[in-house]
Amino acid sequence: MSITIRDLTTYDEFVQVRQIQQRCWGFSQGEGLYVPLLNTAATSGGTVLGAFDGSQMIGFLFGFLGLHEGRRLKLCSQTMGVLPEHRGRGVAASLKWAQRECMLALGIGLITWTFDPLEAPNARLNLHTLGATVATYFRNLFGEDFGELGRGLPSDRLQAMWWINSERVNRLAAGAILHAEPLAGPQANPCAGDGLGRRIVRTDLGLETDVVHVEIPADIQALKQADLALALDWRLQTRLVFETYLGRDYIATDLLRLIAPGGTQVHYRLQKE
Repeated sequence: MSITIRDLTTYDEFVQVRQIQQRCWGFSQGEGLYVPLLNTAATSGGTVLGAFDGSQMIGFLFGFLGLHEGRRLKLCSQTMGVLPEHRGRGVAASLKWAQRECMLALGIGLITWTFDPLEAPNARLNLHTLGATVATYFRNLFGEDFGELGRGLPSDRLQAMWWINSERVNRLAAGAILHAEPLAGPQANPCAGDGLGRRIVRTDLGLETDVVHVEIPADIQALKQADLALALDWRLQTRLVFETYLGRDYIATDLLRLIAPGGTQVHYRLQKE
């Protein structure tokens, strides 16, 4: 059955949003989005979108209006969730493209949100599929106990900047397939090992090339289950690398997946702005 995306308008639908969020993040019954807040956002220029498989809501996307530099209006895309059994069907991308259409209709050209830099599927969606870029890193933005999904690691985040009327995004919205550029430039965190045992062997913070790349785990959730100490090492060492290069005017422009003999490798492409 095909997926449909539409605006949510009723209190019962907003309750379902909270329930999906609780399931996705592993929140307790008392945690999650405040339902009346969703109602206010939906009727005051924000977006509260639902993804439906038939009559069942299987995902949501919530955002509210905010200010960018120079008091420019933007949409703060706060929270998105898709039920685990419906992932891999393009639901998240469909929600984001629908959110873009809502903002274009209002004359708003920028949408921002944050995401975990070690969550490879999210990074791939944000940078490669949607065409967002990243220039800002936040340390431990939500603490170290942010639901079951994030428990055990500091909740570091990258901020996605989605200029929704840019040439690249317009091409992607029209269905263009933009192939990732070949992996070029030196790696700022050379790694060794295979599978869940892969680890960073050193960091190089003094590179001066126009492009550098930064490796992250292919599956951080599986790594956390297998070796939490190693997952924390990835967090702390990639934090140092991202903060260094983003602070020197590099921006993250893509996420590359490489099939290697020892398993999939995932690399951010950082380019001098």
